[in-house]
Amino acid sequence: MDRGDCCAGGRHKHRSDAARARIRAGSLTLALVFALSGPGCRSPSGLAAGGAGVSLTSPQMLATAVSVLNREGEVARNVRVTKLSLAGGVLRDQLPIDLGTIAAGEAVPLYASFAGKFAPEGSYALSVEGIYDETNGSKPFKFDLVLVVPKRGPGQGVLGKVEVDPAKVEGAPFPSQPPKFDEEEVNQANWTVPIGPPVAGAPTQTPTGIQRGSGKASASTPQNAGPIVINANSPLGLSSGGPGPVSSVAEPSGASNGGSVVFSTVNWAAAYSSDGGATFTQVNPTTIFPADAVGYCCDQVVQYAPSIDRFIWFLQGNGYRLAVARPSDLVASGATAWTYWNLTPTLFGQPAGTGFDYPDLSIGDNFLYMSWDAGFGCPSGCRAGFQVARTSLAGLAAGGSITIEFTDPPDAPMAWGSHIMQDTGNEIFWAGHNSTSNMRVFSLAEGSGFYFWSDVSISSWPSGALSSITPDGRNWVAGSSGFPGNAIIGSTRVGNQLWFAWTAAGNGQFRQPHVEIAVLDRASGYGVLSRVQIWNDAYGFAYPALATNACTHEVGLSLEYGGPSDFENHVVGLWGDFVVYVMTGSTVGTTRFGDYVTIRQQPPTPMDRGNLFNAFGYGLVGGAATPTDAHYVLFGRPGDQCH
Repeated sequence: MDRGDCCAGGRHKHRSDAARARIRAGSLTLALVFALSGPGCRSPSGLAAGGAGVSLTSPQMLATAVSVLNREGEVARNVRVTKLSLAGGVLRDQLPIDLGTIAAGEAVPLYASFAGKFAPEGSYALSVEGIYDETNGSKPFKFDLVLVVPKRGPGQGVLGKVEVDPAKVEGAPFPSQPPKFDEEEVNQANWTVPIGPPVAGAPTQTPTGIQRGSGKASASTPQNAGPIVINANSPLGLSSGGPGPVSSVAEPSGASNGGSVVFSTVNWAAAYSSDGGATFTQVNPTTIFPADAVGYCCDQVVQYAPSIDRFIWFLQGNGYRLAVARPSDLVASGATAWTYWNLTPTLFGQPAGTGFDYPDLSIGDNFLYMSWDAGFGCPSGCRAGFQVARTSLAGLAAGGSITIEFTDPPDAPMAWGSHIMQDTGNEIFWAGHNSTSNMRVFSLAEGSGFYFWSDVSISSWPSGALSSITPDGRNWVAGSSGFPGNAIIGSTRVGNQLWFAWTAAGNGQFRQPHVEIAVLDRASGYGVLSRVQIWNDAYGFAYPALATNACTHEVGLSLEYGGPSDFENHVVGLWGDFVVYVMTGSTVGTTRFGDYVTIRQQPPTPMDRGNLFNAFGYGLVGGAATPTDAHYVLFGRPGDQCH
C-alpha cells in the first residue's frame, strides 16, 4: 500500500516489533461507512485517523467514534483535540478533548456527539484538528472524513448468487512459493464503537480465576458441576514463520474428526495428526496448491463437517481458496488430496484490486458458512463491509460446481472484524455494535434467499483503548492499530440462546480488559436473557472464542489472559465454572498478539458423546528462533455427564 494513499486498505501480517511499528505507522484507514474526502485526509504529522463508527442515538443526535493512530516511532504525549466540526451538526462536547498518551503504533478513540438533523445513509463531513507533544516539541495534526450513517434497522437484504467450478490438487508438492507482502500492509481497524446512551446492567459478581492445567489431568471446579478433564494439550510443532517471515503472531485454527485425525493451521503453516493429536506432521501450504490467481497469503481457518466427513480448509490469498478432503485421504496423501474452489473478489461483483481479509467458517445443518471483511485496498466501485456467504455441504461432498450465495458488505459496516456464529444449526447469525449500548444482529435461515437485521438494546459496557501490560512492559492487547478491538469474535448457539462475546476495556468497575457476553433469545425476537462478563482485577482477558457442548449444552471457552504479573497465555474452560485452565507457558510479552484463537465442538464418539471440545491457542517463548508455541487442546466434562 502506498504510504501516501489515505483511501487504500491494507493486509496485516507479522514481522519483527520494529517492522510492525513501521507498518502500523504507515497506514491511514477509515471505517467502512466512511469515504475519505480527497488527499487532505492524511495528517502531515504522525497522528492520523483510523477506524471510525457512527450511530444515530436519535434523529437529532449523532454519536461518533474515530480511532486516532500514532504513526510515529515514539510516544505522542498530551494529545488534545482543539477543533472538531461536523457539517450540519453542533458539537455537544467541550473543547479541548484530551486523548492523553498514545504509544507508538497504537491508537486511542476520539468520541464526540453532535446535535442536528441526521438520517440513515446520510453523509456528513467531519474535520478534526489538534496538537500533541513529542521529544522535539509540539506538533499539530489534522484530518477530514465523510461520515455515512448506516442503514436503518430493522432491515433486510437479498442474497447474491454465483456458480464456482472445482479443481483438484494434482502433482503436489509444488515448488514453495513464499507469501509476498507489501511492507506497508496492515490490518484495518475499520469500525470504532461510538458511546451510546447509558443502559444500566448488573455485572457478574464472581471473577474468573486461572489454574495451571497443562497435562492430561482433571481439575475440580468451584461450582460442583463435575471436573474438567484435559485429555490432550499437545504442541503442534508449528511456528507462524513457516514459509513466511518469522513472527510472534500465530492465529491458530483447527478441527478434529472425533477420531484419530486432527488438522490445524497457524499463519503460513499447517499440520495434521493421525494419532489423535499425540504427534503432528507439518506441511507447507505454499507447496500443496498450484500457483494461480488466488495464490496464498496468510490467514487460514479449518473446520470439520461430520455430516459429509470432510475437513474444510479456507486459505486467504487474492480472495480465498475453499478446499475439502476426507480425513483418510488427508492422512494417506500427506495433506495433498484436496478438491478446491477459488473464490476471487470479482466473483462477488467487486472490482479487481478489492481485498478480502479476516476469514471465518461455521458448519450449519446443511450449509457451510463463510465470512470475511471486504474492502482492503478498496478501489473505485468497491462495496466495502462485512460479508457472509454460504454453500451446501452436499455440494462440497460431491466435489462438482457449487453455488455460493452471499450478502452485500455495506449492509454490515458495524460487524467489521466480527466472526460468525458456531454450532449454528438451521440459521446463521452474526452481529456488530451500533454503540456501547446497542447491537445489530444479522440472521440468515436455511431455505431463505433473504437475510435480516435487527437492533437490540443491551446494558452498557466500557469503551476505550485496550491496555494490559505484561511483566516486560508490553501491551499485549493493543492489536494491529486497535484491530479487532471490540468486534464480536466469539459466538455460539445453544438452542434458542444466541451467545455473543467481545473484548472490552478496563474501567472503574473492571480494572483490566475483560470479555463481555450478551445472551439473546431467538424465540422472542432477540430479547436479552443475560449480560455477563469474564473478568479479574489481577489480569486481563481477551480474544474470546465460544462453542456449545453437544452433550450438556454448556458453553466452552477458548481465549487468552495476561498482564500485569503474567505473560499472555492460552486458557480454556466452561462458562459458569469461573475458572479457566492455562495451556501454554509464555516467557515473553508482545505488542501484537494475533486476532483470534479457536474452539470447536468435538464430534461425538461412543465413549465421548459430545461432551468434549477441541481448542487451538498459543503462547510465546522468548529467545526462540520461532517464538510462537501453538497447542492443540482436548477438554471437557467426563463422558458420564451425558445421558
